[in-house]
Amino acid sequence: MKSFNLAYTLEIEDREIIAAYGGGGKTTLLNRLARELAGMGRKVLLTTTTKILRPDNMPVVVTSSLKEAMVQIRKHFEQHSIVVLGSSTLANNKIKGIETKWLEEFSAFVPYILVEADGAARKPIKGFASFEPVFPPNATLLLPLLGLDALGVKLDAQNVHRPELLGKIAGIMPGERVEINHINRYLQYAIKLGAEAVPGARIIPVINKMDLIAEPASIQEIKGALSGHPAVNRLLFTSLQDNFPVKFVFDPARPIPFISCVTLAAGCSERMGKDKLAFKIKDKTILELSVGNALQSRVGEVIVVTRPESLWVKELFQGQSVKMVVNPFYRQGISSSLKEGLAALHPLSQGAIFALGDQPFIEADVYNNLIEAYARKLRMVTCPLFEGKRGNPVLFDRRTWPALLELKGDRGGQQLFAHLPDNEIYYVETSCSGVLKDIDTPEDYQELL
Repeated sequence: MKSFNLAYTLEIEDREIIAAYGGGGKTTLLNRLARELAGMGRKVLLTTTTKILRPDNMPVVVTSSLKEAMVQIRKHFEQHSIVVLGSSTLANNKIKGIETKWLEEFSAFVPYILVEADGAARKPIKGFASFEPVFPPNATLLLPLLGLDALGVKLDAQNVHRPELLGKIAGIMPGERVEINHINRYLQYAIKLGAEAVPGARIIPVINKMDLIAEPASIQEIKGALSGHPAVNRLLFTSLQDNFPVKFVFDPARPIPFISCVTLAAGCSERMGKDKLAFKIKDKTILELSVGNALQSRVGEVIVVTRPESLWVKELFQGQSVKMVVNPFYRQGISSSLKEGLAALHPLSQGAIFALGDQPFIEADVYNNLIEAYARKLRMVTCPLFEGKRGNPVLFDRRTWPALLELKGDRGGQQLFAHLPDNEIYYVETSCSGVLKDIDTPEDYQELL
């Protein structure tokens, strides 16, 4: 599903020259990105401006001739989507990089060029020598990397590539342990290098190996240190070895994470006998009231999941900032609508609030309180409580989305509650009784009227 892809979260454009630099997983990142783009039917050239390990599972072109390189790359692209390029073979199964001026020639016929711009000797963090990174001057996207296994290690050659240079960059004495403030200085320095070398490129820092962090406090500190940085497009926290690699994505320009609202409106209204969402309270339909409250809140986008035959829903929100999604599998139950909603989320979405179309009395402040509580705690699930009873809507952090994709039938995200640690579910007290009220029967409707 594209919502979980690196390429989608990075908002990769139709043509890109992407350079990764730093430590903590450059090769893994670029190989994964290359496979995703290839899976979309795109052609990808993987190369380096320094040196890289020769891959075993991809066609490799090694030549010092630009003309020969172009011929060989075109030939391989007839049968393969990914080609690796180097200028010569080195010891230890490595290949030497190419001159940056070659990339302009390749960009004429290769839509995606992915470049390792420096080396880190497989260390999670490094110091930068004066001659590196070697950025492509026409790069469109720069990805400075850091591995969170750097946190707590001693500043020495065993743990850090070029430790003496990192010490100067981050203010660490030899033998001292790397702390969050040092990591922040490293990232700020890496961002500055990219911004000065390629002023027109987008910069997205990637903090990898999120599986090593148990509490979100470190995430908040790193995010805070980079918030508002003019060169940073967004900030990713990843576990690149996972099937779903992006754990957190933040826009530094936004004080709170981007949270989507998915309103589920594809039910059959079997107990009502008619489409209950079209019933009116005063002069507005139930669905219109439900969606309208979300639109007045701090959610980043509102998505309505409906049935193919509910054409009136599309007309109802015409001209409004509502994304319409049709669920052709609605008879499979609410879980199918959850999945359709997840597939439509914005690339920056860090959480999805799932709301029910038949809950018209949930005030905008309920959404706001859920979002603000989530922004403080970064729990996997955040939900409202009214007089001790759990209600809707519920905010699901992106780390829960893979589990939501596994749901089946007519039960929603509440199935996850039993499988999450208690400290990953955060309850927000509310004075809004609407979080408990939905409309299922004619009697419910008459009572609300």
